[in-house]
Amino acid sequence: MSLPTDIQNESVWVFPMRYPLKVIGDSAHPMQRIVAELIQGVIEDFDPASLVSRASAGGRYVSVSAEFTFQNKEQVNRLYADLAACPFIRLVL
Repeated sequence: MSLPTDIQNESVWVFPMRYPLKVIGDSAHPMQRIVAELIQGVIEDFDPASLVSRASAGGRYVSVSAEFTFQNKEQVNRLYADLAACPFIRLVL
């Protein structure tokens, strides 16, 4: 069964692939820790110290940026499903 978070056009994905990710969530929650744990659950060699966080102008949201390497499409599908399931995440770019 295909999920909405699964890769839709596999022909544009070439693995391994260096991948930039930006997650935006509520600043009331430890977004950097949450994002680090979600990525580490999929990308074993991910270094959480490489995350970059920035608060929104109003302070209500925080963006967390990361860059890492996907080895296969299963990692992509799993990470996006995990990010979509997190109630504190508002947007994934």
